[in-house]
Amino acid sequence: MLATFFRNAVLVLLLNLTVKGVYLFAIERTVQNRLPEADYGLYFSLLGLGMLLQVIADFGLQLYNSRTISGHRQLLAKYFPHFILLKTLLGGVFFAALLLAGWGLGYRGAEIGLLLLIGTGQLLNSLVLYLRSSLAGLGRYALDSWFSILDKVCMIALIGTVLLFFPARLSIHFFAGAQVLCWLITAASLGILLRGKLVRRWPQFRPATLWMLLRGGAPFAIAILLQTAYSRADAIMIERLLVGGAEAAGHYAAGYRLLDAVNTVGWLLAGLLLPMYARLHARREGVTELLRFSVHLLVGGALVVSIAVAAYAGPIVGVLYDFAEPRTATILLFLALTFVAQCLNYAYGALLGATGLIGRMNYVFAVGILLNVAGNLWVLPRYGAPGAAAVTLLTQSFVAVVQAGLAHRWLHLPVGVVGWGRLGLLAVLLTGAAILLTSFGDLGWLTGFVLLGVGGLGLALLLRLISVRELTGFLRFR
Repeated sequence: MLATFFRNAVLVLLLNLTVKGVYLFAIERTVQNRLPEADYGLYFSLLGLGMLLQVIADFGLQLYNSRTISGHRQLLAKYFPHFILLKTLLGGVFFAALLLAGWGLGYRGAEIGLLLLIGTGQLLNSLVLYLRSSLAGLGRYALDSWFSILDKVCMIALIGTVLLFFPARLSIHFFAGAQVLCWLITAASLGILLRGKLVRRWPQFRPATLWMLLRGGAPFAIAILLQTAYSRADAIMIERLLVGGAEAAGHYAAGYRLLDAVNTVGWLLAGLLLPMYARLHARREGVTELLRFSVHLLVGGALVVSIAVAAYAGPIVGVLYDFAEPRTATILLFLALTFVAQCLNYAYGALLGATGLIGRMNYVFAVGILLNVAGNLWVLPRYGAPGAAAVTLLTQSFVAVVQAGLAHRWLHLPVGVVGWGRLGLLAVLLTGAAILLTSFGDLGWLTGFVLLGVGGLGLALLLRLISVRELTGFLRFR
């Protein structure tokens, strides 16, 4: 299972770091630089609102499906029609809730139109994630990896053409509409591929089965809602509560883009981990080796990347954004460090989801919301968007540490399974190296950044968080 995880992790990371890197920095960044700051800030705020309510359209069905199909692959044909019918019904409820929430928050006219475009894209995104979870549940991890980038390939082609040949046509509404088209192409392609795996292809109405699926997805839905609330509410609060909130949200979005870029790695690896954990759990096999390997890979890698980005946040945003200023750099500094906590959440969240224990975390997620909202209400009038980034770091760290501790307790896993001391030592050594490198003013930031990255990788090898022999062995394994 470790070999399967690593080989597919290499594939999915290579594909996504290449394609999504081009999309985020060549396409999305250029769009934000070309459009007025307030336009993209509004888009980012509405995107956060849509993500908060997207749980209605998904209702935990993606994670429930991945976990169920991984353990019992013959159930795909049986449950697929019911899942599709459920997602259709839930999609209608999602749009009603989105319009009601948008109106209640004071959005009107063109803002509502943009919100509907974003909502349509997120509804299709939810459908794509569900269809991809069926592929992962069937063990088609490599094929799932290729489909993870299809929408971004389409966006690069479409928006790239507009930027090159028709830049005057670019608007935030056009950008959101293009995302809808690309998600539609991806969903249709997945649907065509999965048709051959199904015996019954049309939705069937069996209330008992639908209710059973809703109950199965409910714990995941609540967990997703609560996690999204404490990670995305800050964008809405910045835009709605601050004077010049749309512009401030634009600066927050600039920092968040880099977090999204590196966060893609953790999110994708977690998507691989969940069905693998579920498979091991269904077979009653041990999960400790996969847990150790995934925590070392995710958290160790996150420490190297996040500390390097935080150390040189100022020069990085200066290169990327025409509108960058000191607050943009401060936002990025806090959000970069958040990546470590998020990777820890991914490693243990996948384990708890696969073993059916994620519902127990909902009380912790609820506390995370209280911390985030209360913290934002206090810091926003005093420190603005950078304060919101600091609150995000605090909230994510609290949830990550508690989740890891409870996972070991609930699953009776020895704490020593994971080398926490070595991870802590890596963090201390990298922080010291960052302080030392940034104190040399004549050393270029790019040189210092590369030295931190290469040095961090070397330290991870010396501390035996990563074993070259083990990794190369996995790549040779068939």
